[in-house]
Amino acid sequence: MASKAHAKFIKTIRRCESLVASYKKLHELHSNDTATPAPKDIVRGAIVLSVSALDAYVTDVFAEKFVAYIKRFEPDENLIELLNDAGLNTKVALELIEMDRPYRRIRTLIQQHYNKYTTQKFEVIDRLFATYRLPKICTSAQRKSKRKTLNNSIKKLIDRRHEIAHSGDYNSHGKIRDIDEVLFGKRIQHLELFVTSMDEIICNRI
Repeated sequence: MASKAHAKFIKTIRRCESLVASYKKLHELHSNDTATPAPKDIVRGAIVLSVSALDAYVTDVFAEKFVAYIKRFEPDENLIELLNDAGLNTKVALELIEMDRPYRRIRTLIQQHYNKYTTQKFEVIDRLFATYRLPKICTSAQRKSKRKTLNNSIKKLIDRRHEIAHSGDYNSHGKIRDIDEVLFGKRIQHLELFVTSMDEIICNRI
């Protein structure tokens, strides 16, 4: 069964697809009007939103599965270090003894900790889920998808998001880069396949 985090991710991806479809429709309507072409910032917005959905998914699913994981598996050193970083020190551990719902408190600590981080890099995602004894989960997700170039496509989507977010999608000469709505529409679909594959791996484990 898919995670709640996956369901939320899919809702956001559908919004991204709707944005790309809206641009295509506007482009058709304005195809003969060179003075007021359809704004490609609609596609750029879809790219930024899709990568934000990935970021949110990774944090959400990690927190969602955390309590189930520590109930089922004995924490290793990596997970203990993560808990320390999240603020579960001796004082908090003693407070948990008196709580009616100690696991909820632990999950809240994890959520607050990872809300500060950006999980838009494969190495960061891999490092995070290694604490669940799922090494190289990004490579595993690509393998599960049976698409050898899947992660490369997603990396290009993430890189373009950074160009949009950090430089307004201008090149070094101050000119705005063109964007292929068909190509990046496919990259957003690739992102959905990647996250769906990763979610299946996580849910089969926990």
